[in-house]
Amino acid sequence: MLKAFNHLLCFILPVCTCLFLVTGLHGIVGAIAWTIPFWLVLLADWRSPAFKPEGMPKYPQKFYDSILYTLTLLQLANILFMLTYVSQLRWESTDDIAVSLVNLVAVRFLVGTSSGTSGIVVAHELIHRPQIALQLLGRLLLCTVCYEHFVIAHKRGHHLNLGLPEDIATAKLSENFKAYWRRVYVGYLRYAWRSEQERLALETKRPGFIQTILQNQVLHGLLIEFALLMFVVMYFGWLAAFMFLYQAIAAVRILEAVNYFQHWGLEDGQFGLTYGWVTPSWVSRCALIGLSNHIGHHEDESKQFHEIAYSEQGPKLPCGYFVMNLWVKLNNASYQKMAILELEKFHRSQL
Repeated sequence: MLKAFNHLLCFILPVCTCLFLVTGLHGIVGAIAWTIPFWLVLLADWRSPAFKPEGMPKYPQKFYDSILYTLTLLQLANILFMLTYVSQLRWESTDDIAVSLVNLVAVRFLVGTSSGTSGIVVAHELIHRPQIALQLLGRLLLCTVCYEHFVIAHKRGHHLNLGLPEDIATAKLSENFKAYWRRVYVGYLRYAWRSEQERLALETKRPGFIQTILQNQVLHGLLIEFALLMFVVMYFGWLAAFMFLYQAIAAVRILEAVNYFQHWGLEDGQFGLTYGWVTPSWVSRCALIGLSNHIGHHEDESKQFHEIAYSEQGPKLPCGYFVMNLWVKLNNASYQKMAILELEKFHRSQL
């Protein structure tokens, strides 16, 4: 029964973020102290024991669904609490300004990280579910990070063209993260819009311009995100709107850093047959609700996070996803040196 608590690791970051936001405005030391749980998760991921699939017992479907629903509520609540928190910051005196600035940094760090490691991860799980209601819930979560078009770019682009030149999500050999980030952040939107226009042209015998535009799912997402931003400006102010966009960009950078190292250098199968990089990190597996079992996800995207099989058929990452996320951003040159050596090692193992 105690092993059921392994699945509860995914609540650490969003719950800590929620507690930070609802316990009132914090002093400088207090605001910094609230980031400690995030650094502890990073440390645990660095020193994480290997994940053992046979050690994970199965539980009723309601148990796993309740995890998703609770994480969804936490993401929505954290966004609302963040907006309220930022709108209540004081700017009257020098001390107020100093404290408020530190709080803004803490808010960006906590909410952005939670949105990237919890909100988007849950959205990714939901958009792959067959139920329309759950897919819509996943799209709503993506709207909280202004990335609703990821649904189309991911499902139609990445999954159907993995490793091919058409897949903009596969990082090319020697491509650094900064170049990858600039390419995919705008590229996803362009791809999703073009894909929707092509779909509508095929489904409608004589598509008119207005009809095609109004049925475009990407446009729906953009309109919802714009309406949400206007609501934030009207009820919480411009600073809250800025922080809403700031946490969204931070969250999406986390997502794209994961996409970056999950498939880096694997285009055209030049190093062997695999769907992605492998990490045995137990912390990544549990805290990110199965996201690190990425090869199994590509083998069968219909499987739910607790059903995805762990696969070792790929080059090995030296650390879990939390550590790798920082590594590819802060020292990309050393990451690429490691990755090239590991790709060559994997290639030799395939011969």
